Amino acid sequence: MNLEEARKVFWLPNKHRPLGELLDEGYLVQSRLEWAAKKAYDPLLKQAAQVILESVKHPETSVKVEEKVKTVKVQRGDRSWPIEISLEKARATPWPYGPNKGHPMGELIESKKILLKDLGTVAENSWDPKTRQAAIALMLVWLEQAVKEPTPVAGFVKIVTSRRSYSERKKYQFALLEGLIFGVPLGILLTAEGISIINSLKPHLNNQSVSGLTSSPASFLALGIFLLIALLITCFFVFIPNQISKKLDKQIEAYQLGEEGEERTVQMIVQALDGNWIVFRNVTLPGRNKGDLDIVLVGPPGIWVLEVKNYQGEYRNIGNTWEYRHGSTWKTAHANPSKQASSNASRLGNFLLADNLKVWINPVVVWANEASSLHVDNPSVAVWSYYHLPDEVGNIWQSEKLSEEERRKIAEKLNKLCETQNKAK
Repeated sequence: MNLEEARKVFWLPNKHRPLGELLDEGYLVQSRLEWAAKKAYDPLLKQAAQVILESVKHPETSVKVEEKVKTVKVQRGDRSWPIEISLEKARATPWPYGPNKGHPMGELIESKKILLKDLGTVAENSWDPKTRQAAIALMLVWLEQAVKEPTPVAGFVKIVTSRRSYSERKKYQFALLEGLIFGVPLGILLTAEGISIINSLKPHLNNQSVSGLTSSPASFLALGIFLLIALLITCFFVFIPNQISKKLDKQIEAYQLGEEGEERTVQMIVQALDGNWIVFRNVTLPGRNKGDLDIVLVGPPGIWVLEVKNYQGEYRNIGNTWEYRHGSTWKTAHANPSKQASSNASRLGNFLLADNLKVWINPVVVWANEASSLHVDNPSVAVWSYYHLPDEVGNIWQSEKLSEEERRKIAEKLNKLCETQNKAK
């Protein structure tokens, strides 16, 4: 295959256009080509990516300003501006720069964290066409211009959310426990001290006045010693809860990160999928294991269970082993995402099998923290990075393995489960 032939090969279904066009627009940067050359299921796409990758010597110069695609055009005689992305998807598009990176553009606009000039910068400079399209669409809305949204081919992806996520529930539980650790011992201590002081002073109060009590050297010394001991006990009881509270704060922060990672992942998936898919969130299956399934994707190619991780630090996944760097050494991670994803896939398969729905469930680990380092080598369970999430989702859609009737039955069963859990909140 030569370079000209490679440029004519089409990319994944989520952006089904020739590689040459996507390369000229700047969408196909070196990291995406490397991903396709290694992971694309389509052998033709895999070979084409390898050919183009070899020809790309300086990927940073592949995008020229004059070659950028203008995504919004004025139609003569029409007051509306046609846009190439729906406003819903535009608002859900992650912001690409700075401290707000990864947050939906719509939320940032509403909270005034980004301004019109920021949208203009993204519309002009972003290498991702979808991000540019979103910025332009939101600029038009900001300027109170009428827009004409594209007609969705298969509609929008449907999202079904069960009860609060496991991360959110655990975060609430730890916060409640932290309050109890501080409040209960302190309340008991203060009550006990008050009763003890009253009992110790009662004989003196019965026999002499308060002024007489404080004037007595022995009584004054006893009261001082008692108050000193009470102070030391109070400090002791405050110190221990404070140390426990620090550990609980770390746990709460970890679950908060997990919740944010799940939210970003869903937003990215919404942009990559269409109405042929249903996304289920926070599904808790019946049984002893109360851990929920972060995300379940049900579509024509099959079913995928995503275990989302937003860990901080440096990690590596070799085969079925997960480790993190501690100083100059590697230590076994406290949780094994690959085993969690496999277990969740097995549990979901058994849950559906109870209604004679025999389908293969694909386990996946989603690494949602771009700032953290992850090295993957021959993983036992597929690992998707947040950056390549749209490509990974497009990569799985090779053929229709589930009929419409099968998808309907599976969706009904999961919908019913989610409705039951929502009512039990």
